[in-house]
Amino acid sequence: MKKTSKVYLVFLNGKSNAGGAERMVHYLDEYLKRREISTEIIDEDFLKNTFAGKLYWKSFNIRHFEKRRAKYIARFITAFLWLTYRPNKIVISNGEPTAYYPTDYVISNGCYHKMELDYGRKDSRLSRVAKLQMKACKNAKKIIAVESNVKKDLIHYYGINPDKISIVPNCIDQNNFYPIPKQPSNFKTIAYIGRLEHGKGITELQDLAQLVESQSDWKLLIASNNSSNTELFKNLQNTKLLVGLTIENINKLAYSCADIVFYPSYSESFGMVIIEALACGKPIAGNAVGILPKLVEEKHPACYLLPKKIDETIFNFFQDCIEDSKQYKSEEIHEMTMKKFRIESYFEQLDQQFFHQNT
Repeated sequence: MKKTSKVYLVFLNGKSNAGGAERMVHYLDEYLKRREISTEIIDEDFLKNTFAGKLYWKSFNIRHFEKRRAKYIARFITAFLWLTYRPNKIVISNGEPTAYYPTDYVISNGCYHKMELDYGRKDSRLSRVAKLQMKACKNAKKIIAVESNVKKDLIHYYGINPDKISIVPNCIDQNNFYPIPKQPSNFKTIAYIGRLEHGKGITELQDLAQLVESQSDWKLLIASNNSSNTELFKNLQNTKLLVGLTIENINKLAYSCADIVFYPSYSESFGMVIIEALACGKPIAGNAVGILPKLVEEKHPACYLLPKKIDETIFNFFQDCIEDSKQYKSEEIHEMTMKKFRIESYFEQLDQQFFHQNT
């Protein structure tokens, strides 16, 4: 990394919500601050509250602009970055928002086109957002991918030069994610943590919620970082909804209440919930996405792959997973997870990318 007085972190969702991508921004921001580098997070709230942004965002009331929202936001960000240009300024983004700007680093949490295909897209052509991501990756000086499969996807679908892609896996902060003893109860709790949308397995979650309604010894806890689609789970007697949790309270209010974490996502490049659950000493059962199948193959404790069908037998499956995970104490699951994904290792790997390579 060239000597700089400020790093702009261009991530539209910022770092305040409880999603995995937002937590990655949180860790990146912490890393730069510990290296005594000033940061400014350029998220959507920041942009639309600038003088020009207040006017520009009104255009999204028009259907044409709203339909192409990602492209027009990327154009606005490009103008903003050029207008605030300084020779020693560093720009890091997750891709699409800086499609038209020569970004110093793109940190890729996944190939958008691959995700759309996993979600059921039939058209092999790139969508508008996928085209923006491809352009951003091609314009970036360096790309840091969170997993080897992400690097392969960027090369395969976007034709990115493999020489400019490095791999730095995501991390976990044990100051926020650690075992908290679960309060005694006469029922077991299945926790779902994530956004409530199609690609995250909301259909399977709805099926599970209906099945839980007929159970006397099982409850469902849903923790989402926003209120979208929460109305689908209201008026259910055995389901509890939590919205807007942050990295500071999600362990105490969600993970610590779980007997097992349910992870029905269709596509993940990494899957922060996976390592967070394990760091909290909780078993997790999910689809073969992100880092989970690799952990299962390595026989990492408390990792399980979901059956293909969610029906009334799922509770026997969950019970078996819970009993199997008891071979290890929660603290042991935590320690084994931290050994693989500790934040100190993440910071050391970023040092290699930012300070020990020619940029």
